[in-house]
Amino acid sequence: MIHCLICQGDVSSSFGWGTFLGLQKPAPVCEECESAFQKITGELCRICGREWGMVAPENRRGDLCSDCFRWEEDPSTAGLLQQNRSVFHYNDHMKEVLTRYKFRGDAALVQGFEKPFRETFEAVRNKENPILVPISLSADRQYERGFNQSHLLAELLPGKPKELLSRTNSEKQSKKARKERMERGNTFYVPDPEPVKGNSILLIDDIYTTGTTLHMAAKVLKDAGAKEISSFTLVRS
Repeated sequence: MIHCLICQGDVSSSFGWGTFLGLQKPAPVCEECESAFQKITGELCRICGREWGMVAPENRRGDLCSDCFRWEEDPSTAGLLQQNRSVFHYNDHMKEVLTRYKFRGDAALVQGFEKPFRETFEAVRNKENPILVPISLSADRQYERGFNQSHLLAELLPGKPKELLSRTNSEKQSKKARKERMERGNTFYVPDPEPVKGNSILLIDDIYTTGTTLHMAAKVLKDAGAKEISSFTLVRS
């Protein structure tokens, strides 16, 4: 019997001849758990990838949501992040699964994301093959979790991810204002600028919330000579 990675229910009923003959891998997640994830579809904010139908009319600025408009209006952050695209909404089901994945050490859950993560990546990627760069963790955070959740996601995609970012140990930045975090709390740095110079970078992370983390990472990469930076995340909250 094969058990669902999320609910531990039986997924054997979904087996077909392809699985039996070893031509394809068994489904890691049952149909009920898989259907509870909510994919992002339809028209999107041009930059952050937020589903347009979930943006109130008063929070739209042309083809940008108000958050992205503020990023682009600020000369210090304008143009840092070309585009973000994400696979799923941050609904209650995803919130619980992502909490288990990131904070309770359940690294095996990444296998349940492989198919939709790769399929969406192939659908949104352009012809250029950027360098896949997972968002780094500080040494303390990596030790605490035992793995980097963004690196595991990057490994699901074609191409070998490169650790071009590092991160210093510091207090949590979540309570600081966005501008303060950008100006005084940027904990990212690029140890070696040479592999970055003149290259397109695709940042890989688990979730896009306010965009601050990805903009902070994009800033140091841009300062190190990156041609352009985009991002691809599992979730858009």
